Amino acid sequence: MKGPTIITKVKSLSARRLRRSVLLLGMVGATAGAAMFTAASAQAAVGSQPGNLQLSPATGPSSSTPTWSTTTACPTGFQGSAVLFALNQNGSVGSQIGVGTQTAVTAPFGGSLVGSVGALISTGTDVPVGTPDEWVVGCFASTTGTGTPNFVQSIFVTVTAGGTYTTSSTGPVVTATSTSLTASPTPATAGSPVTLTATEIAADNTHPAGSVQFQANGTNIGSPVAVNASGVATTSATFAAAGTESLSAVFTPTPTTYSGSTGNATLTVVPAGALSGSEPLAVTVPQSGTFTLTVAPGTVNLTATGLTATGALQPITVSDTRNTFPGWSVTGQAADFTGSGTAAGSTISGNQLGWTPTGTVSDGTLGGTVGVPRGIGSTAAVLASAAVGHGFGTSNLGATLNLIIPASAAAGPYTSTLTVTAIPHG
Repeated sequence: MKGPTIITKVKSLSARRLRRSVLLLGMVGATAGAAMFTAASAQAAVGSQPGNLQLSPATGPSSSTPTWSTTTACPTGFQGSAVLFALNQNGSVGSQIGVGTQTAVTAPFGGSLVGSVGALISTGTDVPVGTPDEWVVGCFASTTGTGTPNFVQSIFVTVTAGGTYTTSSTGPVVTATSTSLTASPTPATAGSPVTLTATEIAADNTHPAGSVQFQANGTNIGSPVAVNASGVATTSATFAAAGTESLSAVFTPTPTTYSGSTGNATLTVVPAGALSGSEPLAVTVPQSGTFTLTVAPGTVNLTATGLTATGALQPITVSDTRNTFPGWSVTGQAADFTGSGTAAGSTISGNQLGWTPTGTVSDGTLGGTVGVPRGIGSTAAVLASAAVGHGFGTSNLGATLNLIIPASAAAGPYTSTLTVTAIPHG
């Protein structure tokens, strides 16, 4: 392989006459004064302000009936009325648990419960003992608690096995799971057994207990199968006819702190007696693409104010279409400023020039800010770079320049050259 090609473009700089002193939810039906939620609303309905609903007292016997209050008003556009609800495990509305409909909701408000905490959760929701249940205020535009609600203030209430309740501003942390599904043999033969294997794993790298319901084309295959300690469940199935089967493995965890997941697979079933063979295939993708650097023409004129002069580089474009993805870097280095005219014979070190890289890098990073006295004169500074495996595409780069003018610099015009160098790795 050839060594790296270095692409260098030069940008001229000038300082203008430097001087010492210058340079949710589904359909909602209604009955008189109450909200009724249709089956279409059986979806997540989580309050937008968790912790802004409170019970008084915050803890106590589950047989008690505390009062409730909010710390905020209903939001603008939904200040007609409000109703307190308890939610099911899937986030759908279980039941209305606050007495009546609240209408004074332009400021914090509250009310009483229709029953004890324990009864409201056990009979009004499907939430089991020991699992937090979200209670949420639905704010309505209407004054009668009807229409489409905006779920706002909420709190999480847990009834314990000991007969008490506790409250929290945050709900249970649910860890995601993923499930994979394989079939063997594949392709399968019509009328012959096929082994289906599902493997589940959680985001915390554990295998929570639970069961898997295997399905073919949406129809259950037998009963749910419990997963073992490695998160694996298996079953056997037979497909009578040749064709394509859409298989699924629906994992339902036992702990409520884990989410369910589904694995999918497609199985080809061939007629009985069919013969088959296999041939290995291989392909080599050839290298292609180019790496280019383009610097827009024109002199960068630095504008001086006091002993500081600022400006911006002309646009710099880096294009990398190489399919080997070796990465690249672009640097810049400034020569000393040379005076002319009234400043003839005077120089300003390139190290007096600093920069802050700007622009967008395609799958890479901009370089850091370089200030004075380090500057970008003696040592080239990184404008942008892309590591191996990155940088494919077009990057549009620039930099804000900042020149610190020595107090001893003679007044007059100065010029320098900033060299931009692109190094394609690989």
